[in-house]
Amino acid sequence: MATKRVPPTPIAVDATIADMIETLDKPVEYVRRVLEKLERCKRAHGDAQVRVGVRGRAEAPNYLIEYVREDARTRERTTHQDAAYSGSTHRELAPHHIEAAANWSPEEMNITAVSALIGRLRNPRAPSSQTYNED
Repeated sequence: MATKRVPPTPIAVDATIADMIETLDKPVEYVRRVLEKLERCKRAHGDAQVRVGVRGRAEAPNYLIEYVREDARTRERTTHQDAAYSGSTHRELAPHHIEAAANWSPEEMNITAVSALIGRLRNPRAPSSQTYNED
């Protein structure tokens, strides 16, 4: 018996993790694992943010952890890549995956936003996560 192949869900080129919650296989687990990587980066570099891969599976997209450094003299901010990870295994990908900018969304989420997102996922009835209808 042949299995029916389901076409992959497309990922918007400017997607963030928050935009993809409905398509993730296991949203709480995925976001928790991303948050672990962000916390490791923040401990090492003092900052952390994440971009999702836009060419993979929307159910478990790869992701790129970065940090931003500001030059004290010029105030110029520079983004540095920490590591890229598989969205399905959360294992680090080879460095060549980072280099292709077209692989990654230009939009990022910082560690604070990802922490808030997992809070909303774990407790969807909390007042801060409810949307109010102004009719």
